[in-house]
Amino acid sequence: MDLLIEILLDVYGELIFLIVPEKRTNKKYIIITKIFAILVFIGVAALTLWGAFLITECDNLIGILPISIAALISLIQVILGIILFKKRR
Repeated sequence: MDLLIEILLDVYGELIFLIVPEKRTNKKYIIITKIFAILVFIGVAALTLWGAFLITECDNLIGILPISIAALISLIQVILGIILFKKRR
């Protein structure tokens, strides 16, 4: 199970960093986009853990809301990353 989670996190990490431009742009822009991608990743992880905590520990189905928001943010970020990656090539 740990291996599966690790693989999924690696794949997700690669997908969210598709938004980061290649070396043709200035260094400041690359750093800003990397920081943004990392902050979004941390936010998505926090929302997922919070939703899981609400569902499991508090027996509150409102925990589905943070998990859904995290999934939506992830999906949007990955789609935008793929679009930007294909546009650059």
